[in-house]
Amino acid sequence: MIAYLARRAITALSIVVCLLVAPDLSRAETLVGSNVDNRVILAFDVNADALGAYVPEGWAPMAFPNGPLAGGNLLLVMIDRLVQLNPEGQPTSPPNSRYAVLAGLAAPDAGGPPSLFVYRIFASDMSANPYSNSVAAEVARSSATTGPANGGRTRTESWAVSYDGGTLALELSFVSGKAGWGPAEAFPHSAVNPDFSRIYRYDQLVDLAMSTAVGKPLDGTVSLSSSIPELTGIFNGAESLVAIMDVPVYTRQVFLP
Repeated sequence: MIAYLARRAITALSIVVCLLVAPDLSRAETLVGSNVDNRVILAFDVNADALGAYVPEGWAPMAFPNGPLAGGNLLLVMIDRLVQLNPEGQPTSPPNSRYAVLAGLAAPDAGGPPSLFVYRIFASDMSANPYSNSVAAEVARSSATTGPANGGRTRTESWAVSYDGGTLALELSFVSGKAGWGPAEAFPHSAVNPDFSRIYRYDQLVDLAMSTAVGKPLDGTVSLSSSIPELTGIFNGAESLVAIMDVPVYTRQVFLP
């Protein structure tokens, strides 16, 4: 039953993101590149006042209303980029990179549909800064998979993001389940310039490791700590972990509307 609910929840997440933040498709689109990543996504319920410092003026942070991330108002997306291609399909330099991204939904004070915003990007590569809120950081990752050939395997992830004299550290260990594969879309906006957005069309393999919304506990352990000064109000022990999604395969095309 839990596996069934997890698969339904992953499908629901794709639908929620598409419907809540759909762009104006009447305009022409421009392909700007594509990439292949490994990702780990954690959803948190954090102090809304502290998160408000990242939300653009005239908007207020809000939680995901349903799906596996329901109740979470902040996404921490750990990205290990395996390849980055330009619009012509040629590899860019550097060929790989790592990022830690803070993102979430926000609703306009004047009313209307919410939008997905990128709040901050901690980047190992600063050759691109599409949302005008990237900062140069050291992003280290160690991962391993052990276990049987035909069964659940133990996955371990260790991440360390160093910036401004502090470190955001993630330690995660869990037994993998039955992953789901499928396409989805996302339409994130810049929290610095809400008029700027990009269109992501992607396929991903998702293993829902944990979700309070669908009643799926983590079969393992997780810890997150941060001493990065600007994150003091967000990750200070008062945050609640809502969901963990392991995304070992993520392929994406990026368009400008």
